Amino acid sequence: MSTGIRISLASLAFTTISFGCGVTEAEEVMSKDREEIALQVISGGSFKYSEKGEVKNVLYSGRLERWESDGEESEIWRVSDGFTLYIEGDEHEHDAVLKGGRGTYNADKAHLEAWDKVELINNEGEKLNTEYLVWSNEEDRVHTNRPVSITTNTGTIQGKGLEADSKFENYMILNPTGAFDLPNGSEKNTESK
Repeated sequence: MSTGIRISLASLAFTTISFGCGVTEAEEVMSKDREEIALQVISGGSFKYSEKGEVKNVLYSGRLERWESDGEESEIWRVSDGFTLYIEGDEHEHDAVLKGGRGTYNADKAHLEAWDKVELINNEGEKLNTEYLVWSNEEDRVHTNRPVSITTNTGTIQGKGLEADSKFENYMILNPTGAFDLPNGSEKNTESK
């Protein structure tokens, strides 16, 4: 007998939820969840961007999610669980390497916003560390307004804010601090003045 009562109560509860006025809270949550589902999710994958058959950039990530871009035709890739972007080449031959914890990559614009322990290393071995960085191949620009640290073979310099080209070959720290050793040839020039 108690089983029959349970079924009736369950049916009554279901009827109340289903035929109540307006949209229920559960239906609103389900609708929002549907809007927030990625088009594609790849674990431990890569994304290769090429032009005319030549690989330009390769993005490896612990997790890649493909999303539609708001108001644009291009798709957005959200990367997380650590990523590595090889700039102007692949893992074997490239001009620079950008690493971070997570980011958002627009392949059509070759534009990446990177967060969490961001590191950019150029072919000279100069290393930039920051918490947030915007890299744009199309604009040939790297920039941030956050604290930065650049390590070279002659020292380390810190500051706040940075502007650079997309391969991190030429850069300017906006508000520099720290010490930097000059090569011996520069000291002679300084003394003669």
